[in-house]
Amino acid sequence: MSAPGEKDDRPLYERFAFRIARRGYDRDQVEDYLTRLLAGAPPSAPPAFDLVRRGYERDRVDEVITRLRGAGPGR
Repeated sequence: MSAPGEKDDRPLYERFAFRIARRGYDRDQVEDYLTRLLAGAPPSAPPAFDLVRRGYERDRVDEVITRLRGAGPGR
């Protein structure tokens, strides 16, 4: 775990403890969205991801995005 203010270089799936589900959110779409969100350039539209086999577990992704969007600038 990184100290506050320290850059976290772990892959996003590891950083946010995403698990693979039988049917879940498209992993590339989730990672692209989170990369933009963490860079301070959140997409204006609400997140919408395709459901695919072996995608990220939906509830966990939704929880992380809600928390990050609510944190605002300077997270």
